[in-house]
Amino acid sequence: MSKKNRAPTIITPKKIDTEALLSVLATESGYLELLSDPAIEFDDYQRDFLESTDRFQIYLKGRQLGFSFVSAARALARSQNLDDYTCIIASYKQDDSKEKIRYAKQIYDSLPDNYKKRKLVDNTTSLEFVSKSGRQSTGTRIIAQGKGPIRGKGSNNVLDIILDEFAFFGGWDSTVYTSAVPVLTRVKHGSLTIISTPLGKAGKFYELWSEDKKYRNYKRRTIYWWDFSLLCKDVARARLIAPSMHTLQRVDEFGTDQLHELFNAMDLEAFQQEFECAFIDDSTSYFPLDMVYKCVMNDERNDERTDNKPSQQEELMAKDFNALREKTTGSLGGGYDVGRRKDASELTSLDGTGNGKILRFMETYKQSDFDLQERELGRFLEIAKPIRLCIDETGLGMHMAENLQKKYSGQVEPIPFTNATKEAMAIALHKEFEKGPSGILIPNERDLITQIVAIKREVTSTGAFRYSVERNNNHHGDKFWSLALANWAINENKAYSKPVGFSVMANPESILFH
Repeated sequence: MSKKNRAPTIITPKKIDTEALLSVLATESGYLELLSDPAIEFDDYQRDFLESTDRFQIYLKGRQLGFSFVSAARALARSQNLDDYTCIIASYKQDDSKEKIRYAKQIYDSLPDNYKKRKLVDNTTSLEFVSKSGRQSTGTRIIAQGKGPIRGKGSNNVLDIILDEFAFFGGWDSTVYTSAVPVLTRVKHGSLTIISTPLGKAGKFYELWSEDKKYRNYKRRTIYWWDFSLLCKDVARARLIAPSMHTLQRVDEFGTDQLHELFNAMDLEAFQQEFECAFIDDSTSYFPLDMVYKCVMNDERNDERTDNKPSQQEELMAKDFNALREKTTGSLGGGYDVGRRKDASELTSLDGTGNGKILRFMETYKQSDFDLQERELGRFLEIAKPIRLCIDETGLGMHMAENLQKKYSGQVEPIPFTNATKEAMAIALHKEFEKGPSGILIPNERDLITQIVAIKREVTSTGAFRYSVERNNNHHGDKFWSLALANWAINENKAYSKPVGFSVMANPESILFH
């Protein structure tokens, strides 16, 4: 297996012989590196995470650095090496927590039978193992849950609590944190580990990270993209000089092909937040985070243990065009933002019900040819039957919009992305968010929320408004504009204002690099 397709890597520096075997196997990284087949290897920061026993830990980290995997790996290793141990992993989405269980199962299956415990419970949200002595009362557990209150057994000898992507817990963050701390203090050993990519200068995660004097008992670690060997060509050298470089410089100097692909698919500010741990101030956002979160669907199941009852988001959202038609109760509108070059195209559908607008469907078409996209939009129009589909006809979307308008006539409305139309659509969508959940409901989707919050409304020197989204026209908030187009499709009071100074340009040299 090539390194590119393997798990995060570090070679154990310690020579393993008979005398050292037991002591190495007693460590989380040693247990996993030596026994797994195929072999699992870790980067140094992941090894540090695996073996950290600090009571309170907080990690500010970039995306795609393997923390979901190592969180599951640490829980699995400790569940095999310890007795009377529980690990509770809470994620901002229940599906993300279940992913940790899947990782733990994969690791468990890769271990030799004589070095692992017998499984007692195996389902989508938990794993339980019998103790080394065979007693169920001192067994070990790994529990996955969504962003609800933490409930633990006070009888555990060791308890680990992991709050994953904590900045994205929204209005649940204080509730979850307040419930986690007393659960931890009831046990003799264990840890509370908080992990997240930044999301604005607000919320409990930002408070815990920024107020280091108030929360001085936390061990703090910052992990950037240049700490990860799959994204950085020379980790050791980058750690020395990358922090003093501009983002563009360090990406060019140290980024692997995989990192360049990620960088080219994002605007500069979003990349700095997602991969360089920059807290972007949302005080200038036209859609503040608090306002957006009030309109987010509840994606937590009513009964997570049995998985029988769907969440609000599962009830409201459709997975395909046929389900979309069945779930629509009002006037259905569609918005299609055509991707530029390497950008993805986005289809969004809003249902204008009597109780507000509901985002029923989202689909991303990444690196899809225009013929395929046109056929998919035709299927959307014929099966879901929206009253209108608004398409960005600027640039690459012009030919597609013309073809669909000829075939579907009044169902398709090409929208020129001028300063006036962009402002009108942004204002119309903002009015829905101002109403809260009675105005609009959107799914708890990280990228969508991030793009909405990224929209800034600024006053130019001429007194006109400018809505800056990103650094150039190659990246223009695809999901946001697709949503704005869908809202425009069912907006009853359409009116373009006279052109104003609307721009999606921002000078990268004016941004503070970290």
